[in-house]
Amino acid sequence: MKQKTKSGFSLYINSSENIKNAMLIQEKKKKYRKILFVALAILCVMTFFIYRYRTYRTMSSVREISREMSDSTQSFAYQNGTICYNEDGISFLNSKGETEWNKTFSVRNPIGSYCGDYIVVAAKSGNEVKLLDDTGNMKSLTVAYPIIDAEVAGQGVIALMLQGDDGNYIELYDAAQEKLVSIKTTPTQNGYPMDIDLSSDGENLVVSYLVVEGIETKSRVAFYNFGDEGKEKEDRLVAGFDFKDTVIPKVNYMGDSRVCAVGDNELVIFKASRKPSMQSEVEINESIASIAVNDDYVAVIVESKEEEQYEARVYNRAGRQVMSHGFSYEFTKAALGDKELILIGSYHCSVLNFAGHEMFSHDFDKRVLDIAPTGKARRYLVSYENGMEMISLR
Repeated sequence: MKQKTKSGFSLYINSSENIKNAMLIQEKKKKYRKILFVALAILCVMTFFIYRYRTYRTMSSVREISREMSDSTQSFAYQNGTICYNEDGISFLNSKGETEWNKTFSVRNPIGSYCGDYIVVAAKSGNEVKLLDDTGNMKSLTVAYPIIDAEVAGQGVIALMLQGDDGNYIELYDAAQEKLVSIKTTPTQNGYPMDIDLSSDGENLVVSYLVVEGIETKSRVAFYNFGDEGKEKEDRLVAGFDFKDTVIPKVNYMGDSRVCAVGDNELVIFKASRKPSMQSEVEINESIASIAVNDDYVAVIVESKEEEQYEARVYNRAGRQVMSHGFSYEFTKAALGDKELILIGSYHCSVLNFAGHEMFSHDFDKRVLDIAPTGKARRYLVSYENGMEMISLR
């Protein structure tokens, strides 16, 4: 290679041999990049399938919690841990299985729900309501009529459906126990209430009614607004949708923008906007055995007409089916975790991912009352008759 110098700088002139060498080096670099890209693509695909079809063979006990349990014991994931409650009290366990707080009360036939930092436990067919925050601070409320259902919003607003003497009542209370709203409904005008749910901001309520007209029955999904949108509406009712020859026992907000209604023969997804509207309808031709809902997914377990006894189906917020899995073992409850479905039996549990793959299956020696996901991956709280156990999958 020749070199020329002029005015303090150098000018290099490449020979044909150097140009060929440079081109060869460039070609090798391209080849190496292609090989690296292919290797990375293969690694990503392998990682995807390993993750998608991973299987856990055993479980280990993280912590045993000694306490007497009853058949009324319920549990659900809450923040970075688990809430457990029954007719004698409520407690919060962190992801290590340690009890951070525990409150005692006497609530017969308790039903519970939570949103944000707040938890509500109410006596179904009774009059007692307990409101708790994330520190375990508890307030008590007594209402005039038996409770049909109870929900709570993110700022502590409680929504109650009550059974009155000559009709039903929708009542809202704030965290200070002040009554905000009281609306009377009657079987002839509205129907018999089946289920309610409250939006996280406490401004919107959805109610499923069973309407009987002579020998015909239908379901009505009603939307109430307690903000500016409902001020000019009678009884704050902003929208209603009727479904003939259908019973809808379950309605749920999925975030604040969607509502799902699960009937005995269809799944309906609503857009919960200023003017609620139907987004999609999914026909269900089989008998429904169980339902589970969270902010992102709806799980419906039906009695299968195929070889398997049951089929688990999971739908997203748009009503699109994302998973299907057939199985034949008996179960008592279904619960949704983080992109997983837990099927719980008296002595058995299975954990399915949304690829329909059974990640874990186990038979217990003791009768299981409940299994709840915790705030940590692959970790669950199992409730037995004589205590609880935090388990980890391996």
